[in-house]
Amino acid sequence: MAFIPSRAKKHLSIKEEELNLTSMMDAMTIILLFLLKTFSTTGAIISPSSDLRLPYTLSTEPPHKELTVSVTQANILVSDKKVMSIAEVDPGAPLITPLFRELARRATEAKQNEIQYAIPFTHEVLIVADENVPFQLLYKVIYTCGSSEYNKLRLLAIREK
Repeated sequence: MAFIPSRAKKHLSIKEEELNLTSMMDAMTIILLFLLKTFSTTGAIISPSSDLRLPYTLSTEPPHKELTVSVTQANILVSDKKVMSIAEVDPGAPLITPLFRELARRATEAKQNEIQYAIPFTHEVLIVADENVPFQLLYKVIYTCGSSEYNKLRLLAIREK
């Protein structure tokens, strides 16, 4: 003998299953954020100016994001801000005074950030110099950086293909 179905089961309509978009949107957002973070950390460290030609290297070590001192054919820049022109450099003094003042100011700011916000002061500077800059000028820039508490130096060059 067969059972008689209840009224609730008799009038139950068949409901179609739908795709849950909320969980898919969450997963896609996480993947997108991961890809953006990966892309932003592997991008270019600097964008050299038009009057700057970097020397070539065989090194495979990637550059790190640090304070940048650029020496072009005409100017000396700190983080893309012009400090002085090459013509103003005193040929007799080993220290470049305007560059020293700017780097000392930035070192003081970095020490204050280390105290207030626990951002470590690494004492690192990235020197970006044109391939045709005279060695004496490059020596003065390196000496000035070392005198202003930036004693960990890196020279930026282009890797040969």
